Amino acid sequence: MVRMSRDAAERIICGDGWLAHMSEAFRARLLQNALLLKFAPGQIIFRPGDPPGGVYGLVSGTVTVDTAPLDSMPRLIHIALPGGWTGEDSFMTGEPRRIELCARTETWVMHVPLDVMEKMAAADPKIIRAFGVMSILSSDVLLRVVHDLQRKNANSRVASVLHRMSWKSGASVSVSQESLGIMANASRKQVNSAIKLFAQAGWVDIGYRIITITNAPALRRCADEDLVD
Repeated sequence: MVRMSRDAAERIICGDGWLAHMSEAFRARLLQNALLLKFAPGQIIFRPGDPPGGVYGLVSGTVTVDTAPLDSMPRLIHIALPGGWTGEDSFMTGEPRRIELCARTETWVMHVPLDVMEKMAAADPKIIRAFGVMSILSSDVLLRVVHDLQRKNANSRVASVLHRMSWKSGASVSVSQESLGIMANASRKQVNSAIKLFAQAGWVDIGYRIITITNAPALRRCADEDLVD
């Protein structure tokens, strides 16, 4: 079992993602009221229809994001990266949750409760803009998801999804080939073929339900070539 110190968690969560865009004063104020929480593998952090709540920032572990239009069944669209935050929709709308977050491995997160966010915004209305940036960054991710799915070649789609989930070479991604297939809109056979090709090229190392990215730029180049099947 991996233990996470508060100091280490704050360094990670401030090193990339939303908080890296914020001022030092804002980060300090937010983290002063943030809770460091651990979730077990398979534990749901929140799901569509849950009461409004606060935001969560991923410190370590693997968290999947499932969503869909309101009249459809949620499906896996993304695996979160350390530094990523979500849950701001309830703060912005006051309505129930719209997506599902699930911890797939032992996971550590920073959680800022909704009442803390509302008190911060009441004390300084400009803080609403800071929380709004979280939505813009989430929109950027969704644009990347759509862009990935529009690639014609299955190898390119798989390469792009892996690149999207790797913030640096040497990063390990805990994901099954079935999940990769869902995110890349590819068959199990296509995913298996692509992963073997990438491993032979030295771009990834394959373990049991673990893929370690060894050459993220090469995956990006493969995705951008997008040759027709």
